[in-house]
Amino acid sequence: MRLPQLILASLVLMLSCQTKPKQEAKTPSTTAVDDSATALSKRPGPDTPRSAADRLVRALYFEHNKTENPLRETKDRALIEQFFTKSTAELIWNDAQKATGKLNRKKINGLYNAPDEAIKKTWVLPAVVGGTRAIVYVTFENKAKPEEIRVDMQQMGGRWRITNLHYPDGTLLTQVVQ
Repeated sequence: MRLPQLILASLVLMLSCQTKPKQEAKTPSTTAVDDSATALSKRPGPDTPRSAADRLVRALYFEHNKTENPLRETKDRALIEQFFTKSTAELIWNDAQKATGKLNRKKINGLYNAPDEAIKKTWVLPAVVGGTRAIVYVTFENKAKPEEIRVDMQQMGGRWRITNLHYPDGTLLTQVVQ
């Protein structure tokens, strides 16, 4: 008889201590929010982690800038396609194949839209990633004046590729090579 009373007492105690079930916080679809212009308009903070997107841009600016600059490539299209989306790579390649392309590759470095000798101290900031899109800011000194390039990126097939470069003077890479 003592056991049923003990079970009844513990059941009453458990019911009296029961809390409300947690309500799930309703969040909008993360893809819609992440790909929005609002999510991508944020500047990277000092604690923003590095990602594959900014590593691709770092490789472009630091490893390939002087020796294998894809914007100066006229013989091997694969180097261009390693960094740029198909549509942007097509524009770059077609411009490179012309005898007098819009981008003066001998005088101007297309990664900066400035002469090589004027460019000093390049920094690639961490990427701001929003779903399948990302923005990477590249800062550099052009004739001792700080300038910034915005690199727009798209994730395609699990890999990041550059869709456009926004130069400090407001022009776009796709306008320069069109």
